[in-house]
Amino acid sequence: MKSENGISLRDRLRRETGAAHGRVDGLFGACDLATEQGYGTFLRAQAVAWETLRPLLDDGSLARADALRRDLDALGLAVPPPLRNVDLPEMATAGHDYVLEGSRLGSAVLLRQLRAASPALAERAGAYLLESGDTAGWKLLSTRLQNEGGVHDSNDKIVEDALFVFDLFERSWHAVDMSPANIS
Repeated sequence: MKSENGISLRDRLRRETGAAHGRVDGLFGACDLATEQGYGTFLRAQAVAWETLRPLLDDGSLARADALRRDLDALGLAVPPPLRNVDLPEMATAGHDYVLEGSRLGSAVLLRQLRAASPALAERAGAYLLESGDTAGWKLLSTRLQNEGGVHDSNDKIVEDALFVFDLFERSWHAVDMSPANIS
C-alpha cells in the first residue's frame, strides 16, 4: 500500500536512485555497440559487476551472468575478476533486485540497438542481452514495490542496497580500461 503521503516504495526508489541510475546509464551508453571493441568493453565492464555480485544471485540472475561469460568467450575475452574490497551482504534484498531486474528493460533496448547496428555481432555474442529480455520478474517486483509504502524506516535499507548496486556497476565501469580506443 502507498504510504499516507502517496509515495510507494517503487516511487521512492526511482526518486532516490535516479542520479546514480543516470550516471551508470551514461557510462555504459558511451560504448559503441556497433563495433566488436566497443561491445566487448561494455560486456567486460558489465561482467566485473556481475562477477562481484555472483554470490547473491538467484537462478534467473545467474543465467544472465553465465550468458555474459559465454558472450565474452565468443569474443575471445577473458572473464574479468570481481572487484576487491566489496562488502557483500549475506543475501539479496528488494533493493538489489530493483537494479538487477530493472536492468532487463534497458537490456531489451540494447539488444534491439545491437541487432540493428551489427546483426552478426548480436548473433555471435548476444546471449547476455537475450537472456536479460525476460521482464516477468521485473513486473512482479515492480508491482510489489508499487503496492508498498515508501516512507517506512525499514525501507531505508532497501534504498541503500539499490544505491550499492548502482555504485558497484559504476565502479565496475572504471575497473575496465576505458581509453577512447576501447569504447568506440
